[in-house]
Amino acid sequence: MPTFLRQFRDLLKGSSPLKVGVITSRVGPLDYYGTMQIRGLELGIEYATQGSGKVAERPIELLIEDDAGDPATGGQKARALIENQGVHILQGCASSAVTIVVAQVAQEYKRLLLVEPAAADSVTGTHFNRYVFRTAPNVSQDAAAGGKYAVKHLGRTFCFLAPDYLWGHQSNAAWKRVVEEHGGKTLGEFLAPPETTNFAPYLQKIIDIKPDVLVQSWAGAGYRQLFGDMRQWGIFERMRVTGGLGDREARHALGLDAVGMVGIIKYSYLLPHNPINDWLTAQHVARHGEPPDLFTGGGFAAGVALVQALQRTAGNADAEALLPVMEGMSFAGPKGTYTFRPEDHQALQPMYVVEMVPDSDPQHPWAIPKLIQEMTPEETAPPISRWG
Repeated sequence: MPTFLRQFRDLLKGSSPLKVGVITSRVGPLDYYGTMQIRGLELGIEYATQGSGKVAERPIELLIEDDAGDPATGGQKARALIENQGVHILQGCASSAVTIVVAQVAQEYKRLLLVEPAAADSVTGTHFNRYVFRTAPNVSQDAAAGGKYAVKHLGRTFCFLAPDYLWGHQSNAAWKRVVEEHGGKTLGEFLAPPETTNFAPYLQKIIDIKPDVLVQSWAGAGYRQLFGDMRQWGIFERMRVTGGLGDREARHALGLDAVGMVGIIKYSYLLPHNPINDWLTAQHVARHGEPPDLFTGGGFAAGVALVQALQRTAGNADAEALLPVMEGMSFAGPKGTYTFRPEDHQALQPMYVVEMVPDSDPQHPWAIPKLIQEMTPEETAPPISRWG
């Protein structure tokens, strides 16, 4: 391209928006995950651009679409955002199954997809493509943080319970692998439909098996029902319960019954002690009237990563310009330092093992996470499982 044409193109780009198509759940069981994702992303962009919302004089514009938790809908929305709205970059999704379809669209159109909060291993594993980068920890990172601790401190025999869809299958598999690698024994695995409202049949089978530990992997609206049924069936008195701890709303619904539970948590505003997390917490409270929640920190990290990558390309949002600067890129987020592993573009990051303890405020009749152990990015690095 002649120099004068390149200069003219760059001049036009200088004021044109950098369009980011955000695809996530706005209705259904994962709708709150979408809310956390978007709030965090917006604040991360604001923080990383020092309030301007711009990179290289180009304003970052978010175009948000609801995938309704449906893979086909997510794929259609991604395609429409690219073809009709001209988005340069995609970001999402709450559902791992939706994310895999959106990743295929990203590959087809050669657009970067920044994944948060979807956590199934296969997103950066068997379904990996070079346009996918993930800030969210995957289920193997969850399991690496919690599985070893569970075998060492909670018991030797295990049952696993998860929802019967992609993320649940892979979460069960990841926890089982880590538990068995560290000397634990599997006594039973159970999958329940995600719309389950009565967990009694599954809990009775688990009671009959008598494991030392139940690893629950649940997400979305059914989390409260599961824990209510576990309380009713005396699960907490019969065995230790561990796994990923849910969002604040779900934990509040458990009240003080959650006290004594040990598990992993992807993010809590109470745990990291650094200026970035302090800023996120203060701004979130000021704007939304409450602290950031489970996936807000990840959304924030995605916003920071997006801005840092675009700054390194001087605002060039073409995937072929972004890919080489993002592979191996480290950036600072609410939990500390994150690094996109070159082999599969999975962000390595700190993870937390916590115990639920009573809130010190007597006006808050619920449990909060207390740090037992912060695991380093290296300690929780998942297996590289991408193909090719």
